[in-house]
Amino acid sequence: MRIGIIGLPGSGKTTIFNALTRGKAQPGGYSAAKSANVGVAHVPDERLDALTSLYNPRKTTHAEVTYVDVPVVRGKNEGDWLAGEAVSQLQKMDALLLVVRSFKDDALPHVLGSIDWTRDIEKACFDVQFADISLIDRRIERLNAGMKPLKAAEREQTQKQIDTLRKLQADLEAGTPVRAREQTDSDRRALQDVFLLSALPLLVAVNTGEDGLALAAAIEQEAFTLLKGPKTGAAAICGKLEAELAQMPPEEEAEMRAGLGAGESGLNRMIKLSYQVIGLISFLTVGEDEVRAWPVPAGFSAPRAAGRVHSDIERGFIRAEVVSYDDLVAAGSLAEARKRGTLRQEGREYVIKDGDVVNFLFSV
Repeated sequence: MRIGIIGLPGSGKTTIFNALTRGKAQPGGYSAAKSANVGVAHVPDERLDALTSLYNPRKTTHAEVTYVDVPVVRGKNEGDWLAGEAVSQLQKMDALLLVVRSFKDDALPHVLGSIDWTRDIEKACFDVQFADISLIDRRIERLNAGMKPLKAAEREQTQKQIDTLRKLQADLEAGTPVRAREQTDSDRRALQDVFLLSALPLLVAVNTGEDGLALAAAIEQEAFTLLKGPKTGAAAICGKLEAELAQMPPEEEAEMRAGLGAGESGLNRMIKLSYQVIGLISFLTVGEDEVRAWPVPAGFSAPRAAGRVHSDIERGFIRAEVVSYDDLVAAGSLAEARKRGTLRQEGREYVIKDGDVVNFLFSV
């Protein structure tokens, strides 16, 4: 899972990146030549800790989230922060994480002249949708340019694609992102070669000061109301504090967090929200060699989930031995779960559930 971090200059998005990845990227700088910061965060999962105690494996592997802090450009126009190479990088992501600023810092004036995080959400969403309108414009130009040598039936199909793209454009101009649109088969065909940013799930991190921690619940509720629509979520995070805590050893971090009343880490909250918004679950595999969590989209069949482990397992899939995490922990072993009847044999049509512990049987 790759999540692209975006935000207006001075929003603190690199600080949020450091908090999420325990990184040490240098905040600031608006050069178009600046490369993206890339970091990996392990997905916290208490189930893995329990299974590790049960199996004492040589290795425990958490699911991972890759965060990409996309550089912004301070250009002549307000929308220049999201253009060119930034759009190309974001088209490769599974979701967007928009950082908006609610903290005050007299040494760092807001690029728009005042602190208003709700306005910044609306502006950033507008800029994302405007980038999509431009992407569709270019796609329509290419389709029109290639019309002349086509046969009549092909021209008719191409014109239908163009008409569909213009309808999508009209929705974007009216403020409706692609993710909020009920997509038809025509939409999917028209968009198969166009990677639109507003089709991606959108997470919002409202970057607060320490004085905003007490208001976190109210801020998040207001953000949820503002975002509306599917595939969206929001969290209030004190980026500066979380980045500082992320550099501490775990024991010191837990003690400091308790003393400050900072609650659950911003990393944990954002990853949980990411899973929810993107629609991911985790299934688990166990053994003496490795205990591991595997993230997959909800609704994955057993063979497709097997493919995440190895393509040969999907190709030669026979069946899956499945037990829920709770039943395995209660039984203490797969052998005892089999005796109790909680270890089941599932076929190709079985849909993997969150927390399933799975052993795939295959032949190639």
